[in-house]
Amino acid sequence: MATTKFDVGGYKLATEISGEGTPTVVFSSGSGDAGESWEAAISALRSSTTILTYARAGIADSEMPSDTSPRSVGAAADELHRLLVTTEIAGPLILVGHSLGALVALTFAAQRPQGLVGLVLVDATDINLNLDIEEPRLFADDGDRDDYMSFDVRASAAEVTRSRRHLDVPTVVIASRVHRWLEVNPEPWRPFTRSDLDERWQRHHQSLAADLGATHKVARRGGHYVQKDDPTIVSETIDDLIDAARKRPAGG
Repeated sequence: MATTKFDVGGYKLATEISGEGTPTVVFSSGSGDAGESWEAAISALRSSTTILTYARAGIADSEMPSDTSPRSVGAAADELHRLLVTTEIAGPLILVGHSLGALVALTFAAQRPQGLVGLVLVDATDINLNLDIEEPRLFADDGDRDDYMSFDVRASAAEVTRSRRHLDVPTVVIASRVHRWLEVNPEPWRPFTRSDLDERWQRHHQSLAADLGATHKVARRGGHYVQKDDPTIVSETIDDLIDAARKRPAGG
């Protein structure tokens, strides 16, 4: 997909828009990722519709804002809103987020449900895990360039807590496979063991789905990048939401 840069308030975000038709599917990527992480899932879609992928500030070819201080996921959701306004994409929208990008998507959905006809959270970050370990992580990097943005974990955790409520939007929560954490180095996550982490991760997604009134799914293979390792579970979920949105009566 060809990349275009759109001004979102004094800086530009690298954005790819392809396809045509409604609803528009907007992808919110994980930490440091642009649109490339979604390629397998997008390729597996059976539906033809408008697709938008982008890179947040400081990622890939996107520019940095003048204020480079750590921001919350809500601020990143505001950035996405400005991008959609600039690109004149008003909806209906299906928002798909991965990892930290899923928290951006969740906050966006809670703040701006108008025009949203679907929400998919793919292995959403357990933001409070960063605060519960022996050496809490108060900031989460959002990229690996020399210049990059970061997330304020405490502020983001508070916003996520406020966003965890029943949304009047068809929502699906997809967790990575059970026992995925048994293959992860537990050292950065002390005092939690691998088993602790694995159990907590699945419990996190179960409770997230319950809070949102969402459908809960678990990937069959792979790791954290479910959209790469098990792309059909993501693509089939998006296809189902597209079908449902197209069957809804106008104004429904």
